[in-house]
Amino acid sequence: MKIAINLGLAVQILAFSEAVLLAEKAGIARETAVEAILKSVVASPMIKYRGPFILDMKPFFGVSMIQKDLQLALDLAHAHGVPMPTTAVTQEWMTAARGMGLGEYDFAVVFDVLAKLGGLPPSRKSAR
Repeated sequence: MKIAINLGLAVQILAFSEAVLLAEKAGIARETAVEAILKSVVASPMIKYRGPFILDMKPFFGVSMIQKDLQLALDLAHAHGVPMPTTAVTQEWMTAARGMGLGEYDFAVVFDVLAKLGGLPPSRKSAR
């Protein structure tokens, strides 16, 4: 059950990061986008807790740790014939974060991977 829950954490933060970056590229301040999403219907308890990390990155649940859980979920899904496309894609983005030297940060650092590729500045604390 822990693995099933944890895969949702990583998938949600990736979607949240995409939403914030899209809003920012469209001219909305990052802080405003985060605030709006956190007050919306998509603000799960995890997003309310971890979402602000993209403004001030905190080390909490590292990329390597979430990747271990994502891989366990993918292996379990494979063994039981369950398709997990969003988990597989999220695992790839976490690998990109590690490849960029961001592995020691909370997995919310996937925001910085997307920001860099989108031509936007990273979060304040992980700025690399």
